[in-house]
Amino acid sequence: MGNCPQHCQTSKRKPLMKTRKGHFLAKSTPTLTQSGLLAVLLQRQRYKVIELAERRAHRSQLRTALSNALTWLLAHVRGVGGTLPRHP
Repeated sequence: MGNCPQHCQTSKRKPLMKTRKGHFLAKSTPTLTQSGLLAVLLQRQRYKVIELAERRAHRSQLRTALSNALTWLLAHVRGVGGTLPRHP
């Protein structure tokens, strides 16, 4: 009947998939690029990457400052150094 391959080839009507596909394409929502959402998502991702790198650099600076302070303190307590470290 209507489910055999011969019927689909000899039928004058368009296959159901093409009709529905055309119907859905006409009413489909715009893509991420067309709607501008892709640009917004990429901008947020770029911002987060930059923010993460800045946080990492700041933590590294704090770790270095703490290490220098502790080194100076231990040296001062042991009587090795008597002066404060110079700041650049």
